[in-house]
Amino acid sequence: MEQNKIFFVHFRDVKGNAERFEETFHDDGKTDMFAAMKLYYKYGYQGPARPDHVPTMAGEDNKNPGYELLGRLFGVGYMKGLMEAAASNNLMLTVEAIYLQ
Repeated sequence: MEQNKIFFVHFRDVKGNAERFEETFHDDGKTDMFAAMKLYYKYGYQGPARPDHVPTMAGEDNKNPGYELLGRLFGVGYMKGLMEAAASNNLMLTVEAIYLQ
């Protein structure tokens, strides 16, 4: 059954194409992440969202590739900034939750 609804946002970006890609930080890929965040607000998305698949940063042991703490903290901060900017563009709805897995 088609519901035309987003249930969970995994916020991530990449460089490259489907056959050969590299995960990037959320502000360093080819996607306009601000445009994406504005669309979530415009269409009333109110579910959970999280930063997903970030590069491992210096000093991390990479036990959880794509999910190390420092990169995810960067992602949370970046997403919160995008949310504030989207909200300041006279968009009225807010995302209920950003959380770390």
